[in-house]
Amino acid sequence: MKNKTNLIILILTLYVINCITIYSQDLSKINKLVLLNVGNEEITYEQLERAYQKNVNKNKPHLYLLEKDSLLDFINLYSNFRLKVLDAKRKGLDKDSAIIAESIQNRKILSENYLYAKKLIEPNVEKMLERRKWEYKFAIVFATYPQAPIRDTTKAYEKITQAMNEIKNGADFDFVAAKYNDDENLARNAGKVDQWITSGKIHRELEDAIYSTPVGEVYPNIISTPFGYFIVKVLDKQPRKWVLGGHILLKNEVDTNLGLVNKQEKAQKILDRINKGEKFEDLVLTESDDTYTASNKGKFEEYYSRSTGFEKNKGLLDPKFVDALFALKKGEISKPVMTDFGIHIIKYFDDKELDLTAEKDDLYKIYRRQYMEEDKQAYLEKLMIELNFELKNDVFNEMMAFLDTNKSNINKNWSENIPDDLQKKTLYSIANKNVTVANFIEEMNKNNVLRGYATNKDGIISAIKKLCEPICIEYATQDLENQYPDFKIMLNEFNDGILLFKAETVEVWDKLKFDSTRARKYFDTTKIKYYTDPMYDITEIYVLSDSLAQEIYKSAINGANFEELAEQYTQRSGFREKSGKMGLVSGKTNKYGKLLYERNITDPIIVQPIQVDNGYSIMKVNKYEPPRLKTFEEAIPDFASKLQEQYQKELLNKWLNNIKKTFPVKINQKNVDQVIKFAKQNATKN
Repeated sequence: MKNKTNLIILILTLYVINCITIYSQDLSKINKLVLLNVGNEEITYEQLERAYQKNVNKNKPHLYLLEKDSLLDFINLYSNFRLKVLDAKRKGLDKDSAIIAESIQNRKILSENYLYAKKLIEPNVEKMLERRKWEYKFAIVFATYPQAPIRDTTKAYEKITQAMNEIKNGADFDFVAAKYNDDENLARNAGKVDQWITSGKIHRELEDAIYSTPVGEVYPNIISTPFGYFIVKVLDKQPRKWVLGGHILLKNEVDTNLGLVNKQEKAQKILDRINKGEKFEDLVLTESDDTYTASNKGKFEEYYSRSTGFEKNKGLLDPKFVDALFALKKGEISKPVMTDFGIHIIKYFDDKELDLTAEKDDLYKIYRRQYMEEDKQAYLEKLMIELNFELKNDVFNEMMAFLDTNKSNINKNWSENIPDDLQKKTLYSIANKNVTVANFIEEMNKNNVLRGYATNKDGIISAIKKLCEPICIEYATQDLENQYPDFKIMLNEFNDGILLFKAETVEVWDKLKFDSTRARKYFDTTKIKYYTDPMYDITEIYVLSDSLAQEIYKSAINGANFEELAEQYTQRSGFREKSGKMGLVSGKTNKYGKLLYERNITDPIIVQPIQVDNGYSIMKVNKYEPPRLKTFEEAIPDFASKLQEQYQKELLNKWLNNIKKTFPVKINQKNVDQVIKFAKQNATKN
């Protein structure tokens, strides 16, 4: 059941992230075309497209782009799906109590994930995508505090407050940043952060402050994070873009006598040659110490964004290099720029617009990893308020007085000191339901979700919230089908899938038993295909030394007892006790049998040493059994799966043909041709 639940969650996640909407202006021309009738159902292109988008093996982005034969194949496949579902409903399987229970359970799983997707994931990822159109340069004042053993924030807060007061009273931000920053590098740099940022690249509290502050201004409030307190000033804001840069690099060199070699003069001479008309790309080949980019005319292999790095490998360039590159225009070349790597003459080769859709998956992962749980808890607390949650503080405090706060509910006796009269009192209420102390204790003892919760104040509060979570989710998802038509469609599809599986089990899989009479008939018509493997009865002596192998071989062919030699010399683990006997092995599948079969050995002989397994093998062929036709019993494993597959297809086709008598299938060829025509017109436009 757990695996099934995980599968449903995975399918939903893929649905939320990847499902492609097809309501564009162009597609609306064919969306409502009825391509298929199954019984009284009219199946439109839009429905077929939705189903096609969930096909992980699709080789075209849209259904209409398929060749006509492939399009018709998909329509037939979908019609079979609908036939099975309709037959299941005709037989009343949708009224089966087990299927109803499974549908209810599926809805709980699907609705919770869909709710979080719509309320949290999608709006936040869209917000981050919108923000990713811009990138910012900023400066900070940072005051940190010890994280352990005691998280004392007092001094840090006093320090950051004093810094903010000075800024508000007119002090220069650079002066304050140099004076108050806990980070020495930031202090030396007047708080300026070298790296540009965009959404998802910095802690959310800082990001929110930066994106809400005009350039040149200081965010008016102190920002609290788990790492410390911040004051933020926005220095610059620019539209994001991808730039393709490159360089001629003169690497830093150290002379043992003179120290760092000054290459400024050489760099200037190269620049002068460029200014006089020599091509940058030609000089790269002869002058650049970066052989990797020199082979590409100086260009980097990937476009670069100031805030996210290289497009694919995400690596970051030196900030001085980046500032020089982005200060150029297309085709321009910089003056010599010094970094820790050496001196660069930089060229701005090209740029391109953002493709934010390509960054959506990355932002989805960032949001899920960094912010989802925090937002989820805030959302649940909001729902608890809507459901009139009330913690009875007097009862809570009284209960806490009887608990050992150093324990957890793993200790079976964690609640033994709570008096009976207290257990009868209401601990909290939600959605007009009272939960007593006794109710809470029972849940803490039996609910695996709460296993390991601490019996201190924070642990008990967390457990109460966890118990309220399913109530909140049920409340928030009760009307999802009406709020989101897509959810209703998706839920119907899942329920149809359950019905299809049940119906197919009854009509096909339960009937798919091995029929010996049928198998015998099949074997009689195909038995010429089934042969046994060539078989060898082998005794072997394995040694690591070539010279020893040759000596043993000579002794064996001169009449020494092979089994006794094996007992004395073989170094294969466990085979001295067996006198080297391997027994009967296949010449097709066994490593040692194959060595004999490849050499066309069929006589009972002693074979010269063969190098194998980092050593040498002397094999004695005791007996050879050539291939022969298999008996019926021997051949069953060879054809059983194919026979069952054939039988399964027969059962399925028979079932579908019977259903079609009740629910006729008709493909609207005229409308299919319109879809094909639309595809050709669309291809012409592109």
